[in-house]
Amino acid sequence: MCRTKTFIKITVSLFLLCCTASQASAVTVSFTNPTIDEQVLGAGRDFYIIGTIDREGKKASECPIDIKIEVAITGEVREGIIEPVRTVRSRVDRTTGVTPERDIFFNYGGKAPWVSLSREELAKSPPPDLIFHHENPKSFYDPRIKAVVTENSFAVLVQGGCTKNFDTDYREIYKEDLEWKLYRVLLTVMSGDIALEEHGVALNNHSFDIMFGSVQEKILARFSPSVHMAKVEKFANERGIRVYKDLFPGYWNVGLPSTYEIPLRWRDNDGLEYISGKIHAIMYNIPLEQCASQTVEIGRIAFEGFIESEEIVYYYYDIGEPSLNIKTFHGEEEKEGKIIAFDHGDRLQFTRAEFSNNQNYSPCRVIDGVDTNVYNAVAVDRGNPLTLYGVVTPIQPLLSKVIPNDDGTFTVGNRIAKLRYNFVNMIEGTLYSDEKTVLLERFFDPKDVTQINKSIYEFRHSFQLPKKMDGKIVTVEVKGYDLNEEIVDGTEEKFYLWIR
Repeated sequence: MCRTKTFIKITVSLFLLCCTASQASAVTVSFTNPTIDEQVLGAGRDFYIIGTIDREGKKASECPIDIKIEVAITGEVREGIIEPVRTVRSRVDRTTGVTPERDIFFNYGGKAPWVSLSREELAKSPPPDLIFHHENPKSFYDPRIKAVVTENSFAVLVQGGCTKNFDTDYREIYKEDLEWKLYRVLLTVMSGDIALEEHGVALNNHSFDIMFGSVQEKILARFSPSVHMAKVEKFANERGIRVYKDLFPGYWNVGLPSTYEIPLRWRDNDGLEYISGKIHAIMYNIPLEQCASQTVEIGRIAFEGFIESEEIVYYYYDIGEPSLNIKTFHGEEEKEGKIIAFDHGDRLQFTRAEFSNNQNYSPCRVIDGVDTNVYNAVAVDRGNPLTLYGVVTPIQPLLSKVIPNDDGTFTVGNRIAKLRYNFVNMIEGTLYSDEKTVLLERFFDPKDVTQINKSIYEFRHSFQLPKKMDGKIVTVEVKGYDLNEEIVDGTEEKFYLWIR
């Protein structure tokens, strides 16, 4: 969501009217956002248009330019009819050539409380969301002026409708949302008078098309740790599935040491992408709180009521991790995990069994003894602990139990909360029973056990089996229960266990 590696490059050779004839120089303008891979957006999405400005060695003060963005219906443009449904324009200071600090709302109350950027840092690369005209404080709500020009870049916020109820005069200005059409984005580089109601002098313009509707295939996954993200990207790229990397409006880190967040904007845009199309959800390292995968994306899906839709495919690592280091007779071996799908309606999968019980769990440690095919029977030496790993999927709560919060997140009021185990012998019946919470606590840095990651869709359950089970073969019968103590369909599993 925060890295852009490919871009559309548009070269503009301009003789700027702000310079004398002897000072005339070329300017190169390049788009970097939206990237080619992300020019299909969910209906109603806001989006950033970001680019670079190369003034060929001159300062912005020597050749000040402005950027105007217009969005029109592509079919009409092709017929020579240009009636923009969106127009956004910057207003640089004519002496400095950049957006002046007086037009940046540094004290905006809609930013996240954890944003720690200084005024000096933010002034170097402000998000276009913060722009207003200082002589008219109410202009902060005008979506037509959300554009920034810096010494070597520009950025524009185009609002599509999903945040029209948040800090904007959108409803008073625009007649319709950007929905289910192909639009053409027209870029005009300008010099001269940049008052909102006047065009100034257009020097050149360029365009690209952007489709609003539904992204057909998309990934839902947490982006950390990096070894997991690399697997996710490879999985998605091989199948043509979208991984959202372009910045969501309201999540800005271009040219900044940390991210400037406007939660109500970026969360609405993020969640919107997950209410249509086919979703490929990888259940790994997702906590209950402070994670967009859970509180925004899964939350929005649950709010809409289709957590259990056939349009959502849930996945897990077949060994429970992107990779494991396993101790063998020949030393150590790295075993790669594969991302595989749950069958539709299946809600529980065991991924491996281990025969130790370290108090703290890190996938970076070397494992001494592991069985990665639980369903083909497990054998454990008598007296040794048995530790089972596995994954569950989200479940659809009652709609009344999915609560939209004031910060743009959702509280999902039900999930698979625990597993009940019965160890059953064919002759003697149930020899042992236990109940375990669905939760996996892991740390990724073996040197720092204080940074614990709590995953609510994974588990690590350790058992010290009673001596009366020594030498016996039992069937391990498992059922999953939700927060209401109700059995969850699709969570009944069985496998054989030999205590040898």
